[in-house]
Amino acid sequence: MKNKIFYKSNAKSASKLGLGIALALAGVAQQAQAHVEYYDLNQGAQIGDLTAAGKVLSTAQYGGTPAAVLALGGAGLTPAQRSANGIGSALSGQSDRPLNDPSQWNAANQAYTGVGSFTNVNYSSAASSATVDVDDVTSYGWYNGTTALLGDSHKVDFFNFRLDQESKVTISWTVDDGTGNYIDSAFTLYNGVLNYQAHDDANEKLNPKTGLANSTKVQDALDSANAPVDAQGIASSFRDTSFATMGATNYVGQFNALANWGQANVSGDWGNIEFRQAVNDNNPAGGAGTSASETIETLTLILGAGNYTIGASGAVNPADFSLSNLHGHLEFSAVATAAAVPVPGAVWLFGTVLAGFVGLNRRKVLFA
Repeated sequence: MKNKIFYKSNAKSASKLGLGIALALAGVAQQAQAHVEYYDLNQGAQIGDLTAAGKVLSTAQYGGTPAAVLALGGAGLTPAQRSANGIGSALSGQSDRPLNDPSQWNAANQAYTGVGSFTNVNYSSAASSATVDVDDVTSYGWYNGTTALLGDSHKVDFFNFRLDQESKVTISWTVDDGTGNYIDSAFTLYNGVLNYQAHDDANEKLNPKTGLANSTKVQDALDSANAPVDAQGIASSFRDTSFATMGATNYVGQFNALANWGQANVSGDWGNIEFRQAVNDNNPAGGAGTSASETIETLTLILGAGNYTIGASGAVNPADFSLSNLHGHLEFSAVATAAAVPVPGAVWLFGTVLAGFVGLNRRKVLFA
């Protein structure tokens, strides 16, 4: 599949977007979105966080934060030692990632937000599906993640799902303004899952983020060329955030639409996700169209058992127009790939004997 990553348009394109977008351009506030609160496609609910009991189960499932990570930013280090490694508050040994066991999907272990409208929800080893509608999408969140300064994770919607076995997975995503205009959009599929409530500006004090004083910016050891892996065995991609390299340039955030990336939550639970594929094939002129077919993004592929993350948003350069509180529509399905059924040895033996009888009978006819 051809993935067209960068969107370009001329300065006059906004005039072609129609009344709905014109009104939005004039009056929609740039509402901040939540931290990572997954729209869980297996459960059919948005999970805000795990409870204390749920975090214990998550840590047992994934394992604790690796010792090599804690050596750079763990609770045993002084603030000065952590700062020297480019890390702010102490990192935790605990996991706060989505639970895999359906018997644990309850209020004792999970906190639900009630956000997102789910339909067609089904979960089993053989087949899973979900349709979810959300109303907190920006027109630019994914686009920013394709740039050198990265994107703000608060401007992206995150969906997660798990597979019990190898499956054929289909994902589709569209964004509209509610008045008949469909916005250029995109999504990225990643292996693994981030911790709940992970977001820019949390704990990794000197990672790419908004509002950082340039005088204190140094390379974060968790995003260095030799960064350690997280509990899932995933390392973040190299990002040189040092003042010597970046000078007066500030990163927008930590969201990377085209590579591995990671972040922490305020409790210090830290992790990464691994880039798999970016999808931005349909790019209407002017950044918007009047039908879903002009902007819909679809991906079908075979995935093995495991946990996966979808980061989805709008793919419009904010220099062209910048909208928030848009409607996003995601459809997901997974069907287990049918393994070849082994033929019992007795069947092969029977076939050999049968062929022998046919041959013997033919010989009798020929020599009769």
